[in-house]
Amino acid sequence: MIRSANPFTRMGLAGLCLAGSLLSSAPMNAQIDRSRPPVPGPAPTVQLGSHSSFTLPNGMRVIVVENHKLPLASVQVRFDIPPVAQGDKTGYVDLVGDLLATGTATRSKADIDESVEKLGGFLVTSSDGAYTAGLKKNLPALMTVLKDVVTAPSFPEREFTKAITRYRSGIQQRKDDPDAIAEAVGRAATFGRNHPYGEVMTEKSLNNIAIKHINGYYQRFFRPEKGYLVFVGDITMKEAKKLAKEAFGAWKPAMPPMTIDENGNEIVEGLGTVHYLGQPVTATGLRRVQLVDRPGSAQSVIRVTFPLNLQPKDNRALAAQVMNTILGGGVFNARLMQNLREDKAWTYGAYSSLDADRFNGSFSASVSVRNNVTDSALTEIVKELERMRNEGVTTEELDLAKKYMAGSFARSLEDPRTVARFALNTYLNGLAEDHYATYLQRLDAVTKDDVKAAAEAFLHPDNAVLFVVGDKQEVYNKLVPLSRDVVAPVFELDENGEPWNETLIPVQDRTPEQVIDAYIEAIGGRAAATKLNDVKLVYTTTLGGMDITITQWYGRGGLYRSETRMGDQLLAEEVFDGSRGVRRGQGGEYEVMDAELEDLHFNGMLVPELDLKKFMDQMILGGRIKIADRDAYKVVMTTMNMQSVEDYFHVDTGLRIRRIERKYAQGRPMTITTDYKDHRQVGGVLLPHTVEQAGGPMGIVVLTLKEATVLAKAQPASFFGTGLPPVEE
Repeated sequence: MIRSANPFTRMGLAGLCLAGSLLSSAPMNAQIDRSRPPVPGPAPTVQLGSHSSFTLPNGMRVIVVENHKLPLASVQVRFDIPPVAQGDKTGYVDLVGDLLATGTATRSKADIDESVEKLGGFLVTSSDGAYTAGLKKNLPALMTVLKDVVTAPSFPEREFTKAITRYRSGIQQRKDDPDAIAEAVGRAATFGRNHPYGEVMTEKSLNNIAIKHINGYYQRFFRPEKGYLVFVGDITMKEAKKLAKEAFGAWKPAMPPMTIDENGNEIVEGLGTVHYLGQPVTATGLRRVQLVDRPGSAQSVIRVTFPLNLQPKDNRALAAQVMNTILGGGVFNARLMQNLREDKAWTYGAYSSLDADRFNGSFSASVSVRNNVTDSALTEIVKELERMRNEGVTTEELDLAKKYMAGSFARSLEDPRTVARFALNTYLNGLAEDHYATYLQRLDAVTKDDVKAAAEAFLHPDNAVLFVVGDKQEVYNKLVPLSRDVVAPVFELDENGEPWNETLIPVQDRTPEQVIDAYIEAIGGRAAATKLNDVKLVYTTTLGGMDITITQWYGRGGLYRSETRMGDQLLAEEVFDGSRGVRRGQGGEYEVMDAELEDLHFNGMLVPELDLKKFMDQMILGGRIKIADRDAYKVVMTTMNMQSVEDYFHVDTGLRIRRIERKYAQGRPMTITTDYKDHRQVGGVLLPHTVEQAGGPMGIVVLTLKEATVLAKAQPASFFGTGLPPVEE
């Protein structure tokens, strides 16, 4: 039997006398310096109140917390179940809790509901147990219902079918709720879709669930030797022992038939292979962006998140919670709230949570903001994580956080159920017996150095997932520079957390060549496009607050030259002389070869569609899709060097409105998205006067065509000279 200290002991006569002597020794006319705040006293030892514990012969541990102020009592049954991956049947664990009270060997759902209602109590079930509460005089009868629900559920077919229907409806509703999507898919972003904490229930996974899976899970994991029975309220130890033995003392269910496969996995009859969580996942890999598209959404729901290996019994857990409180854990003066709400006025609230979990912890910072500041809000959150790691916290921040946490802890002790919860957590998490009794002392001892060490250990902005639920058209290009994943800078997910795939409508009435021909016709026709030679285009843009000018010259036979300048300073230059190419920049000069040479040649032609066969190995008409609410044909092309180009052509006008290039350039893979807008005539050919590009070496670029000139006289061949030495035979 384990007891904690009684709160009303050890004062005694000596203590009273000592207090009196101290009071009498103070001068009556002493002056108090009110310019200085009083020095805080030592943190008090927490007097939790008592709980008692014993174990039934079948291994079920019973915890009793007496509180006789009101004639009320509650009973909780909790099973210690490790997380298991549900795989393609995700949802059956939730269904266990939902169906637990829908029928037993001797009672129907209606019988259970009627019994609890007549007793004036209530009953709640979950995937790891059940809870009931009511008047003390009705507790024996409620215990009878609880016993049936926990030890003999029947999982009726009719109730199973109704639950599946409810779940399907919930999944449908989730599609229209950005916050619900963020909650479900955000877990997948944090832990991964195959992690027990990251699995997302879908209509497809519901279709794979049968009652046998519900039964199999229940029989494997609802076991007395892994169970806890917790009494709280107007009940004595003697009464609790009697009720516990009558309800659960004789419960000794047989273990379901199971075998072990060659990989050491359990195969449970009815349930199948059980995949337990192995080692906890941690924050790894480069910072990356994941996006769920919500067309038309005015706001983005944001999470900056990553998994942690942080258990409640870790000595650093309390300092980590102090750190999170300062960052965004509830107080109005938290850094995220002050930054994003008070300073920037971007949101009503910005919060963070740090979950210490014995199986796998996690961190998440969350906020909802307008689309136009989505990238800025993410940048500020990452900046606050980095600041917490690099600069630590102030004395004022530390004191405020500790006072807030101490106050919350003290208020929680007003509820007798807190004592029971603390006792249960102590057993489940392997905590020291005085873990909660010494809470305030340990909290008071947390220093600024402890907080900084916790930030360095448990904040990982460089490995975080920047997760967004928002309008792709509004936010996609702005998210690209935030990612450090150059292969897939923005990884798109659907509302079920699965990799997003374009919804393409098959097109049977035309070929990709016909789509390209329609584009050429739309810009002015093949004859006009062929005649358009010797053109100079001047684009302007702003990068990092600097005005940039990009000038391009297109000569006959595919000759090309471009210069990028900031004022009079030449930043970069590209030249293609018809066979060889060169790139020059502040880092030096190099000859363009192989795939990069092909790319320079292709993009160095004003209208390369006039002769696509020269560049493309294959063309496929992927289908029809909406781009910014406009119907477009998607043409997928593969270059001779196996690089991918995806062009989107407006169904009605024939004009190209988007290009996505996946290629290897400047020593790394890139996915470059270019949108073409505001087409106007230049020499009888429509050219886009606004070009928006994301994913390229310069990040997000919006180019405006300020000057378009058809030169009266062709530039000399030397103007397109590369300056490279001759090739030796």
